[in-house]
Amino acid sequence: MTDAKTPSPTPSPFSWAPSQWWDGYDGQWSSFDLRVGTPEQTVRVLPSTAGSATWIVTPGGCEPPSSECSIARGGLFNQTQSSTWNDLGLFTLTLEQNLGHNESGAFGLDTISLGLSNATGGPILDSQIIAGIETERWYTGVFGLQQQPMNLTDFSQPQQSFLSALRSQNLIPSLSWAYTAGAHYRSKGSFGSLTLGGSDISKYVPTNVSFSLAPDVGRDLVVGIKSITSTYINGSVGSLLPSPTLAFIDSTVPYLYLPVDACKAFESELGLVYNQKKNFYFVDDALHQTLSNSMPQFNFRLANDKSSEPTVEITLPYASFDLIAKPPLTPNATRYFPLRRGADHQITLGRAFLQEAYVITDYDQKNFTVAQTLFNDIAKPNIVPIPWNATAVPGGGKRLTREASIGISTGSVVFGLLLILLVTFLTLRWRKRRPIRALTDTAINSQDFDEIRPFSFIPTYEIGHQSIPELHDIGYQPELLNGLTPSGSGKVLDELADGTKTPVHELFVPATRISNELPSRMGSKPSADTTTIKSGSWGDGVTGMPTGSPQADPRNMKRATSGSTYTHLGINLNKALPHKPFAKAYTKGYRSSRRSLPGVQVLPTTNSAENHPSAYADIPTALSPRMSPVPTYASVFDIEEYKDSAIVSEKQQGSF
Repeated sequence: MTDAKTPSPTPSPFSWAPSQWWDGYDGQWSSFDLRVGTPEQTVRVLPSTAGSATWIVTPGGCEPPSSECSIARGGLFNQTQSSTWNDLGLFTLTLEQNLGHNESGAFGLDTISLGLSNATGGPILDSQIIAGIETERWYTGVFGLQQQPMNLTDFSQPQQSFLSALRSQNLIPSLSWAYTAGAHYRSKGSFGSLTLGGSDISKYVPTNVSFSLAPDVGRDLVVGIKSITSTYINGSVGSLLPSPTLAFIDSTVPYLYLPVDACKAFESELGLVYNQKKNFYFVDDALHQTLSNSMPQFNFRLANDKSSEPTVEITLPYASFDLIAKPPLTPNATRYFPLRRGADHQITLGRAFLQEAYVITDYDQKNFTVAQTLFNDIAKPNIVPIPWNATAVPGGGKRLTREASIGISTGSVVFGLLLILLVTFLTLRWRKRRPIRALTDTAINSQDFDEIRPFSFIPTYEIGHQSIPELHDIGYQPELLNGLTPSGSGKVLDELADGTKTPVHELFVPATRISNELPSRMGSKPSADTTTIKSGSWGDGVTGMPTGSPQADPRNMKRATSGSTYTHLGINLNKALPHKPFAKAYTKGYRSSRRSLPGVQVLPTTNSAENHPSAYADIPTALSPRMSPVPTYASVFDIEEYKDSAIVSEKQQGSF
């Protein structure tokens, strides 16, 4: 056996040997030995598939003290005689409150050892939670098989269950157990079987049906009862469950709580009489003889819920329902049928059901199995571990649990949706950033532009060796500034009509540099109509040229010189314009427009009158029918204070 202080590197399941006693005042139940405290005191307990703590009868449960009472109740535990007892106080037992129980116990921590002695026993664990009970409603002690921790004085410091402590100390291979209650009526009596961390495959009929644990940790072993039928030795068959229902498997109580209509079906078919005062179905000798002669068997068809498939059938003979209640439960030993009427939240398959059913529960995988118990007196125990990452169902092969299947399906759907969203996002982002291709101008022999840029590529204007910012796409509609249309008038000009004279602006750049570099940057030589700026002259004109004039790529207009020297288009003002706030009249209704860039030509001229751009006034600007006229842009600011020095000067030079 494995001791708690020397855990095995590869732990094995622990098969807890039964005490070979039949205990209880509501039937004959196979119990298990337990040693508690320091020094050890031996008691017998019944496994509880619903509880987490260990309940032990204390001396107050036998008043006046008597050996008969102590033996009948499975032995007593005296906390005052244990040097390792740590008292926690009086608390409600909490189990079976939905069935009307509300008893309390004296809780504390102490050492617990499984088995009758160290030689035949199992693990020894310190500081395990124990409830001392005195009430007669729980006549024998209880050992909780649940993995759920308990909270007593502080929710931030939960107390581990015995099963969880075994697993955390690597004393069992998984958080699991397997149990059948035993059947005293079988052959010479078949004791119960309890394995922690594994199962005994010699004790049950293999099945492939798996059940998922319910989310309510207080009622997790829930099955769907699809039908209950009865068969008799003469071949007749009866139906005892009008409609499917959910039931909780709980070995803490001996009864089967079924819906009222099902109980009435049992009453009608078997001749049972319900004692409402005692909440019992008592069986007299005559009825017992009749049922024994007809030998009915009750078939419970179980599934994961009320409507799912597949199902497993658990068959119980009448003998499993032939129980005897003893004092103090009844005044005298009396036969009874362990059936009770229950509401929807009380439907329970108790210990009587587990005489013929073998339950394997795996908390790691959150599932359990219910199988038919095998009774073979000569079969040797065959203990197999339940791995922590899988539930072993002999004969069933490896299969995904229901929760694993749902999890994989849900994960696949979520991954697919995320992948679709990612592809959609990247596609929209790519479309948003994709450059817009320009249209090809067939009317003029200009090259195809790779992309269209907003008309903000015009470089910074320079006035009196000072610069003003470019006009970018700022969200305002520009005005046409002249002497007749002051700033803020609301009159705007989007485009010039065909044949409109294009104003001439002066370039504040040495003319010699322009005459030498500009033609080469334009990609063509000046035509015969082009007059080269003479060395030392000032002012260059930029205007629309007729078809057949030298072509210029607008992208090459950004720079006319290399290095840090830029060609700037400027208005002939003698001082820099200050930054002015934009007129509010132009903050609304503006819509950015991306149009094909018109074909424009850069004409180097001299400062002489005969070469002034006005000489081309009679020559219309030729544009492609598919392209808009050359738009005129101007800065948006108040021009009034510059009329004398700017607008008037422009008029005198013939710019307007």
